[in-house]
Amino acid sequence: MGKLVRGISKNARLICVDSKDVIQKAQEIHNCSPTAIAGFGRLLSIGLMMGIDLKNDDDSISLKITSEGPVKQMLVTANKKGEIKGYMQNPYADKELREDGKLDVGGIVGKGNLQVIKDMGMGKPYVGISNLVSGEIAEDFADYFARSEQIPSVVGAGVLVGKEIEIKQAGGFIIQLMPNATEEFIVKMENKIKEIKSVTELLSEGKTPKQILEYLMDGIEKVEILQETEVKYSCNCNKDKFYRGLISLGKEEITKVFTEQEEIETACNFCHEKYKFKKDEFEEFLK
Repeated sequence: MGKLVRGISKNARLICVDSKDVIQKAQEIHNCSPTAIAGFGRLLSIGLMMGIDLKNDDDSISLKITSEGPVKQMLVTANKKGEIKGYMQNPYADKELREDGKLDVGGIVGKGNLQVIKDMGMGKPYVGISNLVSGEIAEDFADYFARSEQIPSVVGAGVLVGKEIEIKQAGGFIIQLMPNATEEFIVKMENKIKEIKSVTELLSEGKTPKQILEYLMDGIEKVEILQETEVKYSCNCNKDKFYRGLISLGKEEITKVFTEQEEIETACNFCHEKYKFKKDEFEEFLK
């Protein structure tokens, strides 16, 4: 399992996550290309950090990127308990390395938009939408926070992928200004941002999420740690949910399917778990 830490200072609120194990699990499920898992992993890391801010355990948040690039679509859904799952429309999307030797996530994402969907059990979910500014994911969410939620934010997210497409390091951080943040703090933070290392560099040095938050605020102001949470890739699918999805097709459609085949096989997009159904399981419904 990974680890997420949430903290606060006089002028900012901060979150950091070590999501290596989560992204490794996602890679094992979705079998992504190196560039695709780098982008998908960034979205998963940000989803974990945004999920922890939900008010209730039953609330959920979904982050959806619709892309004009070969990645096409990415979706992750997280909750307050540190659980997340995700789906990629084209996990094989890939490009050659950039000139600086880094994976070209922006190249496979390209133009498009991101949606933030918060379901707080009130019937109609909140939906925020913004255009992608770079396709590099972290920059796109910093822009989303500024435009859609009016919260000046610094967002970092990274995935270090090995030669065998194993996940060496993965994580992210979010720094958001308090409404009463001082001009002095803002200037110090802006100068600090210019010199900070990437989150994967910091994790590679052995720093924990707590130590990364302290590093980000070193020389500026003290951080108070509010919460430490374990995070994991977790899908809540089950056979009953798929059964209810199938009966929504109607009696005529289900009867037609069983005239052509002996069983129906379904698969979850998030975890690839398969569920098989035979005609006698729908006997009561078909009556």
